[in-house]
Amino acid sequence: MTAPLLLVPGWSFDARVFAPLRAALEVPADVLELPGHGGCADPGTVQLAGVAAPVIDAAPDDAVWVGWSLGGTVALEALRRGKPLRGVVLIAATPRFTMEADWPCATPAAELTAMQAGLGRSPAATVRRFRRQLGRVSADDAAAVADPSEASNDGLAAGLAALGEADLRGALAGAVQPPPTLWLGGGRDPLVPTAALQRGAAACGGRVEILDDAGHLPHCTHATEVAQAIHCFLEEVRS
Repeated sequence: MTAPLLLVPGWSFDARVFAPLRAALEVPADVLELPGHGGCADPGTVQLAGVAAPVIDAAPDDAVWVGWSLGGTVALEALRRGKPLRGVVLIAATPRFTMEADWPCATPAAELTAMQAGLGRSPAATVRRFRRQLGRVSADDAAAVADPSEASNDGLAAGLAALGEADLRGALAGAVQPPPTLWLGGGRDPLVPTAALQRGAAACGGRVEILDDAGHLPHCTHATEVAQAIHCFLEEVRS
């Protein structure tokens, strides 16, 4: 039986952000929305557990996950919880979003705190600023972040809290027989440095592919290349 292919979007986006990739894949792929995104119920708690548990519980066992950004964090949390996964593709995702002394390849914690404060004042303005940051990479990125996805205020707040809380480096290093992982990223990503992908992959024996001129949304701006990488990965894990 062929393993299902599941896509998990990132913060403030829903299934529509995967439209270019799904068209390029030409294979069935279902989307698991984040809580409070894409019309899904709000998370039960403003913590990583509240964001990840509904997605993990809704997913069938033995699937191949493709998690983008916060969706990648959820995929790594699924791995930490022991969810049976056939394989994981992590797009612009990192085991730890904020900096630590031993993890410099990340976003300063103060920037995330400022974003959370801005979200409390004006969720719409905070989302616009975030998307403008991603869209500065190229005209294609600017077009991609114009996606009309919507999320509830509770969903947005929980997503940021999850990013601040998550530290899944130990889950990667301590996993017994982890599933195959493919870490895809952009050389011009303003949020997730390539070093984070390289270190994450090294911790679990994964493989890294970097698209040098891509930003944080390679599945939109470089859908053909990302689809090809996923096809090759699927051949490996489904054989």
